[in-house]
Amino acid sequence: MMSPDFDDVVRRFFSAPNLIWPDMDPTAGASRAISPFVRAARDKGECPLVLPRRERGDRASTVYVVCWDPAHAGRIRPLLHAAFASYLAPFDGRVTRLRAGDGPEGALLDLVGAGTTFVLRPDDTTEHDLVSGLHRFVRTLAGSPRRTTSLPRPAGRILREFDLALAAGAVEQSTSLLEEIERVGGISHENLAFLQLQRLGRLGRDAELLAHRSLPTVVHTEPPTAVCEVILGAWARVNLYVDSAIDVQQTLARLRADPVDFAMLVGGFLTRSHATDAVALGVIVAETRGDHDLALRLLENGALDEHARTALASDLGLEPRSETVAEETTPTDTADETAVSTEQPAVDEPDRTPSSWIEWLDSIDRRAKFYDVMELVESWTPASDHDQEIAHRIDSLPDLATDALLAGVAAFLETSAPDVPAPDTAHAFIRRYLVEERFAPADLSALTSLLTIVLSSAPKAGDYAMLLDDLGAFASRWVSVNTAAQALDLADAVTCGPRPDSDAQIAFVTTILGALHHQRRRLAGSLRSLAVLISSDLGLEFDWTSAQTEEQLIERELPEGLRVLLYSLDTGTLDRVAAALAAQYPTIQVNQSSDKVGNPALRQHSRNADIIAIATRRAAHAATGFIVDNADRGRICYPDGSGSASMLRAVEAELDDLKVSG
Repeated sequence: MMSPDFDDVVRRFFSAPNLIWPDMDPTAGASRAISPFVRAARDKGECPLVLPRRERGDRASTVYVVCWDPAHAGRIRPLLHAAFASYLAPFDGRVTRLRAGDGPEGALLDLVGAGTTFVLRPDDTTEHDLVSGLHRFVRTLAGSPRRTTSLPRPAGRILREFDLALAAGAVEQSTSLLEEIERVGGISHENLAFLQLQRLGRLGRDAELLAHRSLPTVVHTEPPTAVCEVILGAWARVNLYVDSAIDVQQTLARLRADPVDFAMLVGGFLTRSHATDAVALGVIVAETRGDHDLALRLLENGALDEHARTALASDLGLEPRSETVAEETTPTDTADETAVSTEQPAVDEPDRTPSSWIEWLDSIDRRAKFYDVMELVESWTPASDHDQEIAHRIDSLPDLATDALLAGVAAFLETSAPDVPAPDTAHAFIRRYLVEERFAPADLSALTSLLTIVLSSAPKAGDYAMLLDDLGAFASRWVSVNTAAQALDLADAVTCGPRPDSDAQIAFVTTILGALHHQRRRLAGSLRSLAVLISSDLGLEFDWTSAQTEEQLIERELPEGLRVLLYSLDTGTLDRVAAALAAQYPTIQVNQSSDKVGNPALRQHSRNADIIAIATRRAAHAATGFIVDNADRGRICYPDGSGSASMLRAVEAELDDLKVSG
C-alpha cells in the first residue's frame, strides 16, 4: 500500500469543517502563520507537523501536533510538556484518538496512523502565545534528521514491565508496553492474545473481551490460569445473573448455545481463585459434567458469599460438607501453566518449580530457569507469613538478578492483603528500586503501592525516617512536571499515612512539593488543587496560585448537573479526589464507591454518571466489570497509577474534553 501524498493530506486537513485556511489561499492571513509549520515538517524529520483547526463558532483554534510514529511521539511528548503544559494549553501527555469519519482527522490517520498525534486546546487569551511558542518550537527542530529508533528491548523485560504496570494500576503504561510488545515481536500470536485478554479483564471491559477475535482459538490452547480466570469471569458477569440473582438454568442454556466452549476452561485452579463470578460459574459447570468433588470444593471457596453458596447448592442439589476438605494441589489440578517467559539455562541444580516465595528467590540466586511468578503465586503461602526472611533474601541477591527479582513485584502487589501486610518485603523491593535507580512512570506507580504497604504496618520512627530519607535522596531523579502525578501520589500517601516521625514526613513532602512549586504554572489545575490539600494538611506555606491558570479556571464551561463517579478500593484516595474536585469544580456532583461487587446503588451511580474513573490497582474485577456493563452515557477513564493525583489527572482530562465538546 502506497503512503498518502503529504500535500494531499494537508489539503484534506484544511477542508471543511476546518475553516481556518480556506482553499489554502497563499494570500490569506492564515498562510503567514501556518506555512512555516508545513514547510518545516515536509521532510518528515525530527520536527513534527503542526496544524491548527478552527470551526464555525470556535473561540480559539485547536492545534494538532502530528508525529511520524509512536516512537517519535514518545520523544516529542516531554518537549511539549516542558514548553507549553499547562500554562498555555492543558496537556496531560496523552495522544488523541483520531476519528476516521472526521475529514481532517481522517487525513491524519491515513498519514501517520493511530497513537501519534497530540492535541493542544488553548483559550482565546493564550492562543497567540501558544502559536508563537510553537513557531519557536518548530524552528528549533526543523532540519533535524529523524533519530534512529533505539534497538528493541528484550521481550522478557517488556513483559515483566507490563505485568508490573497492570498490578500497579498504571493503565497508560500497560497500553504503551503492549504496543511495544506488538512492534518488537518475539512472542507468539497466542501469547499476545493472552496479554490483551488479561488487560481487558483488568479494565472490566467484558463485552470487548468476549468479542475478541482470538477467543475461539484461545480456549483450545490451554491458556494460563490467569487468562482462564478473566475469560470465565467476563462470561459469567454477562450471562450468569437475572435481576442480580444466579440463574442456573439460564446459564446452562447460554453455555450450550454459545459457539465458544467456555466450559473447557473450568479447572481445579478455581479452588484458589478470588474471582467470585468465575468460581460460581465453575460450580455449575463442574456439577453438570459430573465432577461432584470439584463442584463441592468450589462451593466451599471463600470467594463465594453465603447467599451465593446457598443458591447454588439448592439449584444444583449439592450438599455442602460440614468441614472443609483440605485442598491437595497438584500440577494436574490447574489449567496448563503456560506463560510468556524468557528462558535462562539451569546450572548446578535441576529445575524444580518453586512452591514458595523463598524457593523462587533461591531459583533466582542460582540463576535457574526463569519462572513466571504470576502463574505460581496463587498457590503459595502469603509473603506476610515469612516477611523478614523474604526481605533478607531480596537484600542478599546480587545486582545481576535485579530484572528477574523485580518481575516478582507485580505478583507481590496482586496478592498482598491490606489487612495482613508484608512491610519488610515491600521495603526490600523499594530498596532494590532505589539502588538500581529505576524511576519510569510505571516504576513510580509501583513504588507508591509498595510505600503504602509499608506505611499500613505503622513502622517504627527510625525505620520510617530512614525510608523517607532514602526516597527523598533520589527525588531530583524522579520529580518533574512529566511525573507530577506520580510524585504527588507518593507525597499524598505519606501525608495520609501514619506519622511516627513528623519531621521526616514534613521533610519528605517538602522536597517533593518544593521541586514542583517552582513550575506550578505548568501543572494541571487538579494537580495544583491536590498540592493545596497536601500543603494545608501539613501546614506548609506553599502558594499554588498562578495568574494565568486562575484566569483559565474562571472560563471553564462545564455542562450543568455534571455527575462524576469515582471507584477504588482505597477509600482514602476517593475522599482525597472528591475533596479536590469539589474545590476546583463546585458545580459538579461527585459520587464514590469502593464496593467489591455490583449492587443496586452502584448500578444507579454507573447509569447516571457523565464521567466514571475506575482505579484498577487492587480493584475487584466483579465491580469494575459491573460498572462498565452498566455505564450508560458515562465516559470511562482509568487513572495511570494508584494514587489521588493519578485519578485527578484522569478525571480532569475528561472534564477538559467535555468543556470543549460542550
